[in-house]
Amino acid sequence: MRYAQCVIRAGFLRNPFQYGGVVGGAQFCNRRQELTDLRRAMENAEKLFVYSERRLGKTSLIKHALSKLPKREYATAYVDLWATDNESSFVTATAKAIAESMGRTTAQLLDTGKRLFSRLLPNVTLDDEGKPKISFSLKSDAAPRPEIEEVLEAPAKVADHTEKKVVVIFDEVQRILEYNGDQIERRLRSTIQTHTRVSYIFMGSRKHLVQEMFLNKSRPLYRAAGHYPLGPIDTREWLPFIQEKFAAGDKPIKEEIVRAICDLTQGHPFYTQHLCHALWELAEPGAEVRANLIELAVKVLLDRES
Repeated sequence: MRYAQCVIRAGFLRNPFQYGGVVGGAQFCNRRQELTDLRRAMENAEKLFVYSERRLGKTSLIKHALSKLPKREYATAYVDLWATDNESSFVTATAKAIAESMGRTTAQLLDTGKRLFSRLLPNVTLDDEGKPKISFSLKSDAAPRPEIEEVLEAPAKVADHTEKKVVVIFDEVQRILEYNGDQIERRLRSTIQTHTRVSYIFMGSRKHLVQEMFLNKSRPLYRAAGHYPLGPIDTREWLPFIQEKFAAGDKPIKEEIVRAICDLTQGHPFYTQHLCHALWELAEPGAEVRANLIELAVKVLLDRES
């Protein structure tokens, strides 16, 4: 009952702690070193493999890093491979991301689609908000061998055409292992090593699979990219972030309380944001956050799960 009452009283205040999706803007807890390292890799057209367990904020981190790149200097393509299950869907998903990196209007999407992907059929439709979106299909049912080459060469062509640095992100890259054969891995290896103005960031969350891809000497992508394991966020980073958020809501919280939170969550971004979200709603505006509220917030979260 008290939890519901607190939610009602604090309902006019936006909870600053976000979890369960991509976190950006003011809700992103600063990973200064990681952002610096990624920016350097992108500037130098490096190939990098970023991996961690699930819910450690890889996607939030990479999208935050991309948002900081000056658009006049960079073209960025984010390829989410989670929904792909074969070579054909890899080809169309990658083509879509590359086309969208070149523009957002219907004319820009169609022009890019036709200019870069002569072997694919582009289709532009409008989403629920009336914004154009592009998709691609193969011109035939045959195995997409030439199409793979065309799509993988496209980032280098974009770099030459725009005179920009290009960054390509392959998220959930371990999905490639579930395709029939290693054709995509072989083509990736032979293509990306010749691209001197394109940075490739491979991201994965199933450690044993991604290590199989990049550390097994028998796999085509063995040592094709540098390794960058992503860990939890240090308490030193959480301290100012959490204290500032609570202070902005007139709910002051002492350093020792924040440290107790981080001890419980071990700095894991999802669990830290989740616990702070519940704690924020339980805390009374104008009153200092007490240690006993942490136990109550944990109980609220456990009750939800049960």
